[in-house]
Amino acid sequence: EALRPRKGFLAGRRCARAKAASEQPMRAVHCLTVLSSAAALAVSRPCISWPSVSRRLAMQQASALLLLPRAAAAADRKPTLKEMVAQLDASTPQEDRNAAGEKADHFPQISFEGAQGQGRKVVFTVPHENLSPPSFSYIELMWIKDASSGAILTAKKFSASDPNLVITAFGSSGQKLTAASKDNKYGIWQGTFVVP
Repeated sequence: EALRPRKGFLAGRRCARAKAASEQPMRAVHCLTVLSSAAALAVSRPCISWPSVSRRLAMQQASALLLLPRAAAAADRKPTLKEMVAQLDASTPQEDRNAAGEKADHFPQISFEGAQGQGRKVVFTVPHENLSPPSFSYIELMWIKDASSGAILTAKKFSASDPNLVITAFGSSGQKLTAASKDNKYGIWQGTFVVP
Protein backbone atom coordinates (compact mmCIF):
# COMPACT_ATOMS: atom_id res chain seq x y z
CA GLU A 1 0.00 0.00 0.00
CA ALA A 2 2.80 2.42 0.91
CA LEU A 3 4.73 1.62 -2.28
CA ARG A 4 1.83 2.37 -4.63
CA PRO A 5 1.96 5.86 -6.17
CA ARG A 6 -0.89 8.25 -5.45
CA LYS A 7 -3.67 8.52 -7.99
CA GLY A 8 -3.21 12.26 -8.35
CA PHE A 9 0.46 11.87 -9.23
CA LEU A 10 -0.23 9.33 -11.98
CA ALA A 11 -3.17 11.27 -13.29
CA GLY A 12 -1.01 14.41 -13.52
CA ARG A 13 1.68 12.55 -15.46
CA ARG A 14 -0.91 11.00 -17.77
CA CYS A 15 -2.46 14.40 -18.43
CA ALA A 16 0.91 15.97 -19.24
CA ARG A 17 1.78 13.12 -21.61
CA ALA A 18 -1.63 13.23 -23.27
CA LYS A 19 -1.37 17.00 -23.71
CA ALA A 20 2.12 16.74 -25.23
CA ALA A 21 1.00 13.93 -27.55
CA SER A 22 -2.11 15.84 -28.61
CA GLU A 23 -0.22 19.06 -29.42
CA GLN A 24 1.80 17.52 -32.26
CA PRO A 25 -1.22 16.32 -34.30
CA MET A 26 -3.00 19.63 -33.56
CA ARG A 27 -0.05 21.57 -34.97
CA ALA A 28 -0.23 19.47 -38.13
CA VAL A 29 -4.00 20.05 -38.38
CA HIS A 30 -3.47 23.78 -37.89
CA CYS A 31 -0.85 23.88 -40.64
CA LEU A 32 -3.08 21.91 -43.00
CA THR A 33 -5.90 24.39 -42.28
CA VAL A 34 -3.56 27.26 -43.14
CA LEU A 35 -2.51 25.46 -46.32
CA SER A 36 -6.08 24.88 -47.44
CA SER A 37 -7.06 28.48 -46.59
CA ALA A 38 -4.09 29.80 -48.52
CA ALA A 39 -5.00 27.66 -51.50
CA ALA A 40 -8.62 28.84 -51.34
CA LEU A 41 -7.57 32.50 -51.10
CA ALA A 42 -5.23 32.20 -54.03
CA VAL A 43 -7.91 30.63 -56.25
CA SER A 44 -10.95 32.71 -55.30
CA ARG A 45 -11.45 36.36 -56.22
CA PRO A 46 -12.91 38.24 -53.28
CA CYS A 47 -14.89 41.49 -53.66
CA ILE A 48 -12.66 43.19 -51.13
CA SER A 49 -9.19 44.07 -52.31
CA TRP A 50 -6.77 41.89 -50.35
CA PRO A 51 -3.04 42.37 -50.44
CA SER A 52 -1.57 40.32 -53.24
CA VAL A 53 -0.16 37.05 -51.91
CA SER A 54 1.05 34.46 -54.34
CA ARG A 55 -0.15 30.93 -53.90
CA ARG A 56 3.43 29.64 -53.93
CA LEU A 57 4.52 31.99 -51.12
CA ALA A 58 1.52 31.03 -48.99
CA MET A 59 2.24 27.32 -49.52
CA GLN A 60 5.94 27.76 -48.69
CA GLN A 61 5.19 29.63 -45.47
CA ALA A 62 2.57 27.10 -44.38
CA SER A 63 4.88 24.16 -45.10
CA ALA A 64 7.70 25.91 -43.20
CA LEU A 65 5.39 26.09 -40.18
CA LEU A 66 4.73 22.39 -40.52
CA LEU A 67 8.46 21.53 -40.72
CA LEU A 68 9.60 23.96 -38.00
CA PRO A 69 9.36 21.47 -35.09
CA ARG A 70 11.42 18.92 -37.02
CA ALA A 71 14.18 21.44 -37.77
CA ALA A 72 14.33 22.50 -34.12
CA ALA A 73 14.51 18.86 -33.01
CA ALA A 74 17.34 18.17 -35.47
CA ALA A 75 19.32 21.13 -34.11
CA ASP A 76 18.90 19.89 -30.52
CA ARG A 77 19.88 16.28 -31.23
CA LYS A 78 23.14 14.94 -29.85
CA PRO A 79 25.69 13.68 -32.37
CA THR A 80 25.94 9.91 -32.77
CA LEU A 81 29.08 8.02 -31.78
CA LYS A 82 30.02 7.61 -35.45
CA GLU A 83 29.68 11.37 -35.98
CA MET A 84 31.83 12.13 -32.92
CA VAL A 85 34.50 9.64 -34.07
CA ALA A 86 34.47 11.09 -37.60
CA GLN A 87 35.03 14.56 -36.16
CA LEU A 88 37.87 13.32 -33.91
CA ASP A 89 39.44 11.42 -36.81
CA ALA A 90 39.28 14.44 -39.11
CA SER A 91 40.68 16.84 -36.51
CA THR A 92 43.72 14.75 -35.50
CA PRO A 93 46.79 15.38 -37.68
CA GLN A 94 48.55 12.35 -39.16
CA GLU A 95 51.83 13.21 -37.42
CA ASP A 96 50.13 12.96 -34.00
CA ARG A 97 49.02 9.36 -34.63
CA ASN A 98 51.12 6.37 -33.52
CA ALA A 99 53.38 8.91 -31.76
CA ALA A 100 53.19 8.06 -28.05
CA GLY A 101 53.10 4.83 -26.06
CA GLU A 102 54.34 1.35 -26.88
CA LYS A 103 53.59 -0.06 -30.34
CA ALA A 104 53.15 -3.56 -28.90
CA ASP A 105 50.34 -2.30 -26.64
CA HIS A 106 48.49 -0.02 -29.05
CA PHE A 107 48.93 -1.07 -32.69
CA PRO A 108 45.74 -2.59 -34.21
CA GLN A 109 45.62 -6.35 -34.68
CA ILE A 110 43.38 -7.47 -37.52
CA SER A 111 41.99 -10.90 -38.38
CA PHE A 112 39.42 -12.00 -40.95
CA GLU A 113 36.57 -14.49 -40.81
CA GLY A 114 34.62 -15.90 -43.75
CA ALA A 115 35.47 -17.18 -47.22
CA GLN A 116 37.64 -15.15 -49.55
CA GLY A 117 35.84 -13.34 -52.37
CA GLN A 118 32.70 -12.52 -50.39
CA GLY A 119 32.07 -9.98 -47.67
CA ARG A 120 34.47 -10.84 -44.88
CA LYS A 121 34.12 -10.16 -41.20
CA VAL A 122 36.97 -7.95 -39.98
CA VAL A 123 37.89 -8.44 -36.32
CA PHE A 124 39.89 -5.57 -34.78
CA THR A 125 41.56 -6.02 -31.39
CA VAL A 126 44.05 -4.00 -29.38
CA PRO A 127 46.51 -5.89 -27.14
CA HIS A 128 46.31 -3.10 -24.56
CA GLU A 129 45.24 -3.84 -21.00
CA ASN A 130 42.94 -1.20 -19.58
CA LEU A 131 44.51 -0.08 -16.32
CA SER A 132 43.12 1.58 -13.23
CA PRO A 133 44.75 4.47 -11.29
CA PRO A 134 47.45 5.67 -10.84
CA SER A 135 48.58 4.72 -14.35
CA PHE A 136 45.03 5.01 -15.69
CA SER A 137 45.77 4.37 -19.33
CA TYR A 138 42.84 2.88 -21.21
CA ILE A 139 41.37 2.65 -24.69
CA GLU A 140 38.44 5.07 -24.93
CA LEU A 141 37.35 4.49 -28.53
CA MET A 142 37.90 2.02 -31.36
CA TRP A 143 36.67 2.39 -34.93
CA ILE A 144 37.06 1.02 -38.44
CA LYS A 145 36.72 3.31 -41.43
CA ASP A 146 36.88 2.99 -45.20
CA ALA A 147 40.29 4.41 -46.09
CA SER A 148 39.22 5.81 -49.48
CA SER A 149 35.96 7.53 -48.49
CA GLY A 150 36.67 8.17 -44.80
CA ALA A 151 33.26 6.77 -43.84
CA ILE A 152 33.15 5.25 -40.36
CA LEU A 153 31.93 1.66 -40.69
CA THR A 154 31.74 0.90 -36.98
CA ALA A 155 32.75 2.54 -33.71
CA LYS A 156 32.61 1.57 -30.06
CA LYS A 157 33.21 3.44 -26.83
CA PHE A 158 34.94 1.67 -23.92
CA SER A 159 35.26 2.37 -20.23
CA ALA A 160 38.38 1.96 -18.10
CA SER A 161 37.12 -1.38 -16.79
CA ASP A 162 36.29 -3.04 -20.15
CA PRO A 163 38.49 -6.13 -20.57
CA ASN A 164 37.57 -7.07 -24.18
CA LEU A 165 38.85 -4.51 -26.66
CA VAL A 166 37.26 -5.98 -29.80
CA ILE A 167 35.05 -4.59 -32.56
CA THR A 168 33.94 -6.09 -35.87
CA ALA A 169 32.86 -4.83 -39.28
CA PHE A 170 32.28 -6.30 -42.73
CA GLY A 171 34.50 -5.50 -45.69
CA SER A 172 34.60 -6.64 -49.29
CA SER A 173 37.61 -8.22 -50.94
CA GLY A 174 40.16 -5.60 -51.99
CA GLN A 175 38.64 -2.87 -49.81
CA LYS A 176 41.18 -0.69 -48.00
CA LEU A 177 40.23 -0.11 -44.36
CA THR A 178 41.80 1.77 -41.44
CA ALA A 179 41.48 0.50 -37.87
CA ALA A 180 42.10 3.06 -35.14
CA SER A 181 41.90 3.35 -31.37
CA LYS A 182 42.18 6.29 -29.00
CA ASP A 183 44.02 5.89 -25.72
CA ASN A 184 43.17 8.46 -23.04
CA LYS A 185 46.91 9.08 -22.42
CA TYR A 186 48.69 8.20 -25.66
CA GLY A 187 46.28 9.41 -28.33
CA ILE A 188 45.29 7.72 -31.58
CA TRP A 189 46.97 4.59 -32.93
CA GLN A 190 45.97 3.32 -36.36
CA GLY A 191 46.86 0.87 -39.09
CA THR A 192 45.61 0.55 -42.67
CA PHE A 193 45.05 -2.84 -44.35
CA VAL A 194 43.40 -4.39 -47.39
CA VAL A 195 40.67 -7.01 -47.00
CA PRO A 196 41.86 -10.24 -48.73
